[in-house]
Amino acid sequence: MMNRLILLLGLIALFFLVGVHEAQAQVTVRGKIKEANSNKVLYPATVRNVNKKTTAFADQGGNYKINAEVLDTIVISFVGYEADTFVVRVTNGYYQHDADLEPGERFLHEVEVTDRYNAYQLDSIARRDEFAVFLEQPKRQLTETDTHTGFGIRFSPFTRYSKREKDKRKFKEFYAQNEEVQYTRYRYSPGFVKKVTGLDGDSLTKFMEKYTPSYNELRDMSNETLIFWTSERALKFRGKPVPKGNN
Repeated sequence: MMNRLILLLGLIALFFLVGVHEAQAQVTVRGKIKEANSNKVLYPATVRNVNKKTTAFADQGGNYKINAEVLDTIVISFVGYEADTFVVRVTNGYYQHDADLEPGERFLHEVEVTDRYNAYQLDSIARRDEFAVFLEQPKRQLTETDTHTGFGIRFSPFTRYSKREKDKRKFKEFYAQNEEVQYTRYRYSPGFVKKVTGLDGDSLTKFMEKYTPSYNELRDMSNETLIFWTSERALKFRGKPVPKGNN
């Protein structure tokens, strides 16, 4: 009887110690995410615990929280901005970390980075790799058959109503829109338009504000067609007649 009592007390003490250790090890990391040098909230920013492989989204006010333990690495990201990476330095309770993200791009959009792949391709696949866990898609390797296309995303046909799922859908929509913007900027860059039209300065800005093909139009245009399209509109912009037979 005494041995059983001792064993029971030992088990209770063990569970108590394990519970205390887990309570001490648990940390809630929280903070606010915004653009550096402004009060612009970045939504939906992403938060990732590298060690625990868990993720979270900031809310519409830029506030976030994610569970962690001491020495866990946390990465805060937003499409088009430099990521903020930090290490949790407390053993329990709360760890406050406000992130001020700087705008940044990996590659110059008007430079052919390699003989085989252009800047947009490399930029697009780098974004995909960075946000793969949030897009819920595996990383993709460049192939011989890739041309100037990028690496889009697929949307789940299922509708979910939790806050996390709504934030996830919002992020995917924002990501897809950003891909369209980046593709348009690459194909129809100021450098390209200046080279084709000879315009510069304010004239170049006004021309591009008035004449910029849509994302879908650019997807259907070859480089030769795009040059023709731009040249034709440059004539209109200068008030010169467009040759008959052209639209």
